[in-house]
Formats: sequence, C-alpha cells, structure tokens
Amino acid sequence: MMFFKKLTCLIACLYLLNGCDDMASSDNRALLNAQCAANQSCLFLNEVKIWLSDTQLSPETPFSIFIDLPAHYKITNSRLEGITMYMGYIPQQFKQKGAFWQSDTMVGVCAQENMLWNLEVELMQIDNQTQHTLDYYFYVKQ
Repeated sequence: MMFFKKLTCLIACLYLLNGCDDMASSDNRALLNAQCAANQSCLFLNEVKIWLSDTQLSPETPFSIFIDLPAHYKITNSRLEGITMYMGYIPQQFKQKGAFWQSDTMVGVCAQENMLWNLEVELMQIDNQTQHTLDYYFYVKQ
C-alpha cells in the first residue's frame, strides 16, 4: 500500500513539473510568431502601431493600450487572452483619443510569476472590407 502512495506522489510531481514546462513552451511558441518584442512598441506591416502605457506591468493594476490606426482601418473586435495560463478572454473597448485609440484595462493575478498575454485586434480595411488580425504580446510580472 505504501508503494502505491509513493508512486502516486511521484507521478503527481512529474505531472506538475511537466505542466510548468508546457507553460514556458506555450510562451515560446507564441513569441516565435510575434512580429515585435513583448512589451515594446510595435509597428505592424499595415502601418498600425500598438504600444502600452508602461513597459513594466503588474497584475490588478490599471494600464492603457494604445493603437495608432491609419484612417482606412477600423477596429471590429479586440480582446486579451492569457497565453501562459488560460484565464478566459477580456474584451477591450478602444475609444478614440485624438489621433490614436485607447483602451484602459487590467488583468488578474496568475499562478505564474511572469504571465504572457496576447492582445488580439481584428481590423477591417474600410475601402475593400478586407479583415486583418494583429497579435500583440506582453508580459505582466508579479
């Protein structure tokens, strides 16, 4: 009976360690396809620029996301999604503030010290109705 308890404990520990590796590899897979470095201002090929109010973000602390959008685009949908750990979606509402768009938001605390998030922005090119999706990645550190 004691053997089975030890074996169960060993399997549970290995499973947890493997789960941590999977989280790190999900971050690496996401960033491998990123067009810009996480938390940095990013100018996409379609001349859309996205940046954060601060490059060092903390959970449960308000921050802003900014988008400089060419006149021939409009935002049709936007949301935040946890990459390191799935925490559901957080819809983003961008409001025009002069020449750029701004969304004031915050994210929750994660079990991981460094949590990678993705801002997914769906755009429509007004003149030909073409849809574009941009992915902007950033870390929140506890």
